[in-house]
Amino acid sequence: MALSTPPTDITPLPSFEKHGKVSVWCSTISYDTIPDSYFEEDDQGLDAFARNFSISEYDHENMETNGVASGTASVKSIIEDCSYSSAYGEGVIHKINKMGHRQVSWIILLFDFEYRNKLTKIHEDDFVQYVGSFVYDMDSISLAEQQHIEAQREEKRLLEASLLLETQADSIEATAKPSPVTIPVTKTPPSKVSEPEPEKIQPKGHNPWLK
Repeated sequence: MALSTPPTDITPLPSFEKHGKVSVWCSTISYDTIPDSYFEEDDQGLDAFARNFSISEYDHENMETNGVASGTASVKSIIEDCSYSSAYGEGVIHKINKMGHRQVSWIILLFDFEYRNKLTKIHEDDFVQYVGSFVYDMDSISLAEQQHIEAQREEKRLLEASLLLETQADSIEATAKPSPVTIPVTKTPPSKVSEPEPEKIQPKGHNPWLK
């Protein structure tokens, strides 16, 4: 990246302070190769980063940086632990990817600050590139915290769904299993055996019609 020269216009730049905005810069250069002089402040309390981007002042308490000591890492792994990043993290990841970077070494964030590169005409210096300014909310949590909460909710949802399926399966099994059928046994009283009637014996007489 070529070093950008601050504009020579003597007109003082407006303050970039803006409540509810966070300005983001990223670097693809390994942090351990950046000279210490880049972070040293001058008599006005400005470091080389601020001077290179024509930033006349900023609240050091509102600056946050994050990255890896050496080499690079995914943008997501670096931005997700930054303060309030659930509000702007996805936007930063998308913008840096659009800039052609899948991995970065470190990032700079200035909260309550809206840097305007269209005004300064400075987009990068030897070590960092301006990404953009994003809306943030101090009530927001970090992206990492949000993902942890969502993972817990998903785990709870899957557990509840599993328990529901088990309950339904038990209910279906109980319904499908036939109940033992009890056949009533009726005791039939023994039949009376009727005795044969005694044969009538016709008395023998002297009636001539009897053979």
